[in-house]
Amino acid sequence: MAIDLDDPIALMLAAADALERTGAEWAAYGGLALGMYGEPRETRDADFAVTGVDVERARRALSELEVDVVVAFSNMRFGGCDVSRLSLVGGSQVNTVDLVTPRSPRYAGNIFRRAMIGSLRGREIRATSPEDFVILKVLATRERDLEDARSVIETQRARLDEALIRSEIDRLIEEIPDHDIRERFARLFQPAPE
Repeated sequence: MAIDLDDPIALMLAAADALERTGAEWAAYGGLALGMYGEPRETRDADFAVTGVDVERARRALSELEVDVVVAFSNMRFGGCDVSRLSLVGGSQVNTVDLVTPRSPRYAGNIFRRAMIGSLRGREIRATSPEDFVILKVLATRERDLEDARSVIETQRARLDEALIRSEIDRLIEEIPDHDIRERFARLFQPAPE
């Protein structure tokens, strides 16, 4: 089954199906999940929080979409997570699927216990909870990640379990001492840079 790589929702759904076939635990994350919880921003790729993923199995499962799939990098450390990127090429279309694995196995397990079930184009899909979306963005490294987290905090403030977020952050500070989680988390509650 060929896929329109310029359609990020189609890519998300197809990649979710592929991940399901690999036996990995997964939950949608990134720009498309931001649209559910915060201020939407343009995105093209599909991002997943994962654990237990075999990148080569994921590559083969995605190849069933009748596209060429290349592992751009595998388990590269970015802050508090390890990230694998799969590049998909079909004709003149190119897109990516990012697989984000928290470096704390304890925390990774919690993500999937708290994952929410939603609907995307009439299909069920698991997504990170808004609290875990915020935490994962703190574990990331880019300024844009903190902007995404701020957006979710501002939009969901009345519904967010801030005590849960703070508790997880406190534990992650101890579990991942080589990433400045405390500083990144503190910056969420400061005005965004102009």
